[in-house]
Amino acid sequence: MVEGAARFGSYVALFVPLAFLLVFTRQLLEFRDPFVPWTEDAHLLLTGTSWGRTFIFFGALGVAVGPAFRLARRHPAWGWALVTAMVLALGAFPALTGHASAGEGVGRALTLGLDVLHVWAAGAWIGGLAGVLFLDTTMRRRDDTGPRVLPALIPAFSTLAIAGVGTLVVTGTAASWIHLPRLSALLSEPYGRTLLIKLTAVGLVLGLGWLNWKRLTPRLARPSGADTLYRGATLELVVAQLVLLVTAVLVRTPPNG
Repeated sequence: MVEGAARFGSYVALFVPLAFLLVFTRQLLEFRDPFVPWTEDAHLLLTGTSWGRTFIFFGALGVAVGPAFRLARRHPAWGWALVTAMVLALGAFPALTGHASAGEGVGRALTLGLDVLHVWAAGAWIGGLAGVLFLDTTMRRRDDTGPRVLPALIPAFSTLAIAGVGTLVVTGTAASWIHLPRLSALLSEPYGRTLLIKLTAVGLVLGLGWLNWKRLTPRLARPSGADTLYRGATLELVVAQLVLLVTAVLVRTPPNG
């Protein structure tokens, strides 16, 4: 099962360099001076701005995390420690290149900390759920008659998910209070309206997660319990992608309109 987790991480890591390339492309298009060559703009963005220097560091880390997962499969004793450190570090990239990086002093440190914790919590919940479903799927493909791994994984994952959800609620509420100038901005400002859409989607995912936890998890001992929970967890994961999509729009929307 540990090897399967490393394989899942290796597959996911294949998309990390692509994600960084898309982020750089978007930033370059916004930074672009139409009167100079693309290469000059790209070089200036990467080497002449704090955003670019941050991107170079985390981009290199994103490329290296894939080989690190493969290393963890051969040397799990210290390979997993390395992978964990790299993944946690990558979780700081959105905060250091987004709204949280604005400002200075204690306020900046607070918003950075909240954003990093928010990303870690979302990764633990949504990424952990994806990993559980991946492991269950791959084990079934090896032996259709073998036992399901959901009964073994779900109790441990539920503890992680509850901690992640609690952290998401606390950090999300605090960040909203910091970025929103007033409560009425939820309806009057583009940032507020986008945030309201995100909160609605989060509420839907939380509802699905609660149903899976309270209603379907206790049924794992039944013959069809694992199949029912698998379908419910898949739906939860699919709807969670809507939250990520809205979040991508939110981080590009100025908090003050």
